Amino acid sequence: MEKCTLYGHANLFSLQTLRIMELLRRHDPHSFVHSVQTTSYFIDFCLHYNFRSLLKRPFLESVLLHDIGKLLVPTEILQKKSPLTLYEKEYVEQHPEFGIELLNDFPEIDIEPSLILNHHENSDGTGYPYQLHDEQIPRSVSILRVIDSFIAMTSDRAYRPKRSEQSAIHEINAHRNNFYEPSTTSLFISYLEKRLKGKKILLHYFDYAKRQN
Repeated sequence: MEKCTLYGHANLFSLQTLRIMELLRRHDPHSFVHSVQTTSYFIDFCLHYNFRSLLKRPFLESVLLHDIGKLLVPTEILQKKSPLTLYEKEYVEQHPEFGIELLNDFPEIDIEPSLILNHHENSDGTGYPYQLHDEQIPRSVSILRVIDSFIAMTSDRAYRPKRSEQSAIHEINAHRNNFYEPSTTSLFISYLEKRLKGKKILLHYFDYAKRQN
């Protein structure tokens, strides 16, 4: 966990964003690591498919900060080793709205609000906080949704061990018509299969940073 760092990537994010992420690291290291890994995959995926418009700073800032609302969720809930109660689950599910409320105090950070507010919406309208349907969810959010899920599944949690990458791919594929937007899911699975086979894919922040100089 200590190897997961934002140092060396400061040119991609505002100083204020890095400071807020440091607060998240101190509050809940797992959420910090998850956010960094998700951002790395998001950049890598968008580079692989040449989705350059999604690599502008407001998108990257928002992907990195997508779970920043967890700063307002007590650590005893985030790090609980047993299943959450209904109350605790409902509290955690407020973190997208908490994130927007928190970032309203930092107007100097240029964000795409939907990435923070809607990254737990499902294509079939069963997500939260607004039960949006596929046609209401921006493509950037659909990409973040599936990446966020993959990183969560393949990471250890206090209450469960991590799943294998292949198991996570199977789970995502099984829900491509309800949780995840189908075309985005197909692209992501194709990307992962190439990555898992060791194909040369741009993997890290540095690859993108070099192309901006």
